[in-house]
Amino acid sequence: MARVNDPVSAGVILRSLPRAFDDLPLWAQLNITYKCNLDCAYCSEYDNSKNHVPLEDLIARIDHIKGLGCLHVDLIGGEPLLHPDLTTIMRHVVSRNMTTGMTTNAFLLTEDKLKELMDAGMGRIQISVDALKPKPGIPKSLKTLRKKIELVARHPIWFRVNTVICDETIDEVEEVAKTCWDLGVAINFSVVHDRGRLKEMANTPRFLERVRWLKGQKDSGKPISTPFYLIDYYERALTGKPMDWTCQAGSKCFYVSAEGHFQLCYHVPSTTMLMDITRADLAKNRGKKGCEENCGVDCVVHTSLPFSNRTDLVKAEVKRFASRMLPVLR
Repeated sequence: MARVNDPVSAGVILRSLPRAFDDLPLWAQLNITYKCNLDCAYCSEYDNSKNHVPLEDLIARIDHIKGLGCLHVDLIGGEPLLHPDLTTIMRHVVSRNMTTGMTTNAFLLTEDKLKELMDAGMGRIQISVDALKPKPGIPKSLKTLRKKIELVARHPIWFRVNTVICDETIDEVEEVAKTCWDLGVAINFSVVHDRGRLKEMANTPRFLERVRWLKGQKDSGKPISTPFYLIDYYERALTGKPMDWTCQAGSKCFYVSAEGHFQLCYHVPSTTMLMDITRADLAKNRGKKGCEENCGVDCVVHTSLPFSNRTDLVKAEVKRFASRMLPVLR
């Protein structure tokens, strides 16, 4: 049965609470392969000339990530389903008392593979959908992936569809969302960026209209994974009134490249190897990075805002909750 409210187990929530008061990370993105079976026009995160990361290297990196205090390791690529040792990798993450999942284009996902990965401990899966129908440079469409979405939705796993609002998809956002809701699947939205920076758009009013539509749908109770504070972030950025916030990448979250580099996020290069990073190094990354304005790395913004704007965010979320509950209580 699909889970439409973007659930996180009570156990994970309880384990995460101390992270509000310490210098340890919540999650790491671990790139296990640059290879991909698709060629999306906007993507710069694959390189089919490179090999998969060897299993022994990934085992060592996972162990080090655990030593740094992480609770979750997300496996990314390229396309993680291409890695021949994916099941073993997931099983090792879980054996180190961390949760794991992956972001996938799902073209290679089968019923047997999904069950195999869930048996190995996979607790989270995100499928990327960029359009209603495939277009040149945009193969990840609802038409091509609907059966894969239906497949995952039948299983008890944390699942959402992610879609990027860009010039090519802006007129299809509503239909993509409504189709997912009809299937009982939560959806997350992000606004297109260029190497980590929100792009200057000729069609900004239209983008702003879509973001505000998204906010209205979430207010009405639709299963939208994007938190209100991230929607507010996009709205303010698009209106030229960016938030003052402090990026927590490199502290509460970080990225590990296929070469084993420790990076604040994919878009910030590094010459430091993960295996040389200590907990003390993570603690040094709590301050501003200088690249916060117009940042478009939604997973980093999502993680950072609760730590850098805690009081304002709590007030805003409580106010929204109260406004939605008041009519019910009357």
